Formats: sequence, structure tokens, C-alpha cells
Amino acid sequence: MSIDTMNHDQAVSSHAVERYILGELSSNERDAFEGHYFDCSDCFEQIRLGGEFLTRTREVLDPEPEKSWLAATLGDLRRPAPVFASALLLCTIGICGYQQSVISGLRAPQVEVSSFLPGDIKGIPKVITVSRKSRLSLSVDIAPRSDFASYTAQIVTDSGKVKYSLPVDAKESGNSVTVGMPGDALAPGTYKVVVQGVSANGTAVKVGGGTFDLKFSD
Repeated sequence: MSIDTMNHDQAVSSHAVERYILGELSSNERDAFEGHYFDCSDCFEQIRLGGEFLTRTREVLDPEPEKSWLAATLGDLRRPAPVFASALLLCTIGICGYQQSVISGLRAPQVEVSSFLPGDIKGIPKVITVSRKSRLSLSVDIAPRSDFASYTAQIVTDSGKVKYSLPVDAKESGNSVTVGMPGDALAPGTYKVVVQGVSANGTAVKVGGGTFDLKFSD
């Protein structure tokens, strides 16, 4: 009789990774999960990390040395782990799962507010209103020169403190530089984007910039 393979949502909701490593899945659940995780990079990676963690824990707790990583892992799947080791394992897998979800979130399409800063016009900052959950993209025109080896883009507070400083490849800049960041990377307030061209001898010259007043809609 064929056994249905779990999908990823089922594996996550049933804590299949943790239960598989601890040997708590039924025969049918194990077969269904194994049919899933060999094709799921997230679950496979969590199995690998969990197995390594459990093996290292056994090496500390068990005075009898294991013959190999594979033998240790297979042995771990056949016998119950100590309570505190199981708890540590669950925490480790939980952290790995959270990291995977964060990475997946960063890779997913996101709303981005793109704004061009026309430069300092009579000292009046451009007002930019964004959601803290969106991304903010700031672009400024620059005056490129062939003798610049690179550029540096800085975000500076109204008091002159440099909040961020980012290197920019001269070959990728063209006639403008764009700085992107999460919407909540800065607190509400007035800032400047300052772009400097850096020559081969390290001399820095301002080649562009603009001022903006950041506000949040939420």
C-alpha cells in the first residue's frame, strides 16, 4: 500500500523534524516524512544540524566512544535522548527554523519605497513617509570621475553622526548611487545621504548627496 508523502506545511505543524530525530514518529509518519525531506532542502538541513547536535551531546554524556558520525546518528534515532539534551535539541532546531524563515522572508518580494533626492536645495529636506514594514530606496545623482577607484555612500544624521557607511563599486555606480535599507533601519528624523569619490591614493571628494526627513505612516 502506498503511503502519502508529507508536504512542508504538514511537516512543520507536526514538528516532524524534531520527532524524527528523537525517534518519536510512527512507522507511517516516518515513511511519509522521509518521502518529503529528501526533496526539501529546509527539512534536510535541519535533520543534518539536529543529528550533528545530538551526536556531539552523546559524545559528552556517553563515556563509550562512537565509531562514526553515521553510526552515532543512527544510534541516536533508536534510543531516547536525555530530557535536557532533547530540550536543547528542540531549541537548536527552533533557532534554525527561525533563521530559515527570516532568510525566506528576505528572499520574498517586498514593497519598496523608492525616492530620488534632488540634492540640497536651499537646505530644505525632502519629506519621505514610509511604513516600517516596507523597504526604503534612496537615489542621488553623482558627478563621476575616471580617477575614482570607488565611492562611499554615507547616511549622516542632522547632527553630523555617520549612521551607515557603504562602499560602492565605481564600475557599478554610473551617474547615480542608490542606497536600500529596511524602512525601520532609521529612527524618524532628518538625514543626509553623502556620496564621496575615493581616488587610488585614498583621497575622498564629495560628489553628490541630498537631505531627507524620514517619517513613518505606522
